[in-house]
Amino acid sequence: MMEPCHYADFQLSPRPSPITAALALRVLHGVFGLYPGLYALALPDYPRSFPRLRVFATSREALDLLVTTTEPPLNEIGRFAYPKVVPEDFDGPWVSYRRYRIPSRKAERKPEGNLRLRRIQTADAAELPYFALRSQSNGQSWRLYVEAQPASAPGLAEPDIYGLATASRPFALPRLP
Repeated sequence: MMEPCHYADFQLSPRPSPITAALALRVLHGVFGLYPGLYALALPDYPRSFPRLRVFATSREALDLLVTTTEPPLNEIGRFAYPKVVPEDFDGPWVSYRRYRIPSRKAERKPEGNLRLRRIQTADAAELPYFALRSQSNGQSWRLYVEAQPASAPGLAEPDIYGLATASRPFALPRLP
C-alpha cells in the first residue's frame, strides 16, 4: 500500500507520441513489477495523449530508486523532472486513473459474442487514451486503455502492475498542474 505524497513527471521528448509513451510505460512496468504497490501512474494531461507521465510514490527515496533504475533505457525518449511533494493541505480535485478492461477473445461467453468489440468501440468513442503494448510472454499486441474518473476521497493506494487503479482496488490521486 502506498500513499501519494511525492511525484515526478516524465516528460516525453523530443516529440511525444503514443509510441514513445508505450515504450516508457514498458520500462516503468518492469520496475513496477519489481516493487509491487510502490508506484502509481497518472496522466496529468488527460484526455490529451501523453506529453508526460506522472509517477506518484510514498517517499522521495522511492522516486529516486525509480529514476536510477530506469535512467539508461528512458534517457533516449525523455527525462524525469525534479520530484515534488504533494501539498499536505491539498483540497483540489482527486482522480482515479483506472484500467478500462477489454476482454480477450477467449473470454467471450458465446462464440459469436461481441462484448469485446462493444468495449473497444465504447473506449474509442470516448476517446480514451491507450498504450499500445506487446506481451513478452506470448508476443500478442494489445491496448491498455486508461479511464480517468473523478474521485471524492484520497486514501491508501494499491496500484496494479501498471500503476493504475482497478475495479477491485480503486484509489485516487491528486490532480495537480
